[in-house]
Amino acid sequence: MNNEGLSTKNVIKAAEILSLRGRESLTAVKNKYRQLVKEWHPDQCEKTAENCEAKIEEITWAYEIIKEYCDNYLYSFAEDEIIDNLPRKIRNREKLRKQFGSDPLWGK
Repeated sequence: MNNEGLSTKNVIKAAEILSLRGRESLTAVKNKYRQLVKEWHPDQCEKTAENCEAKIEEITWAYEIIKEYCDNYLYSFAEDEIIDNLPRKIRNREKLRKQFGSDPLWGK
C-alpha cells in the first residue's frame, strides 16, 4: 500500500476500506478494523495466503491513516463547543442544567 501519509485522498480511501460511514467513534473504528482483520486472517480466509496478507496490509494501512487523522483532529475546549460535541443524551441534559441551574423542580 502506498503510505503517502495523511491527506484528504488517503483518509477517504481508508474510510472506504474500513467501510466507515458518516460519524464513527474511535471504538467503532477499532471494532471495524478488528472485524476485517479477523475476516481476512489467512486461517479464516478462503483465498490464497498472499491475497489475505495483501488485504490485511491494506486494512492495517487504512487503520493507521484513520488513527493519524483522529490524532491530528483539533479538539476545542471552549465550554460551548464541549457541550456541542458530547453525545446527544448528555448534551441535552447539560444544556437543560445550564439553562435552569440547580432548580429543585429540575432535580439533582
